[in-house]
Amino acid sequence: MPDNDSRAAYLSARKLGRKYLSEHERDEDKGLLPVLEDRLKDVKIMGEINLGYHEIPLDRIVGIRTAARSNSFAGNFMPLLADDTEFAVKWQKVYASQLVEGIKEPISVYEYINRYYVLEGNKRVSILKYVGAASIYGSIIRLLPERDNKNDEISIYYEFLDY
Repeated sequence: MPDNDSRAAYLSARKLGRKYLSEHERDEDKGLLPVLEDRLKDVKIMGEINLGYHEIPLDRIVGIRTAARSNSFAGNFMPLLADDTEFAVKWQKVYASQLVEGIKEPISVYEYINRYYVLEGNKRVSILKYVGAASIYGSIIRLLPERDNKNDEISIYYEFLDY
């Protein structure tokens, strides 16, 4: 069972998540984390490139790969589920471990147009964002969209890649 400090941290993080959710409920994503598979519905992906393991700035991690955890976190990666859930207990255990040992296990992310979407490691990202960390170590797979000169975002991204 997690300790009182971990429980207090979870409740504090959850409060931040609920506040974010209420402040952004009219946004397109309703204040929840953006889901990459939703963003890619009308995009043709030309390939995937395994970039290996790198430090990932936490402010560039903006969402999740699949919708499976989309209701567990607010758009700021703070937890939303009640503190008596299995999810909350696991979050608290990872939090307690992070205080003693730090986060040692890398996360897995997809990079799409210079933003990162978590495949595995949502709770680790949540905790490190909560404590104000700058980055996390992770495995990165880059998704390359089809070139589209009519899409400014994709055109600028390819200019960056070509550079």
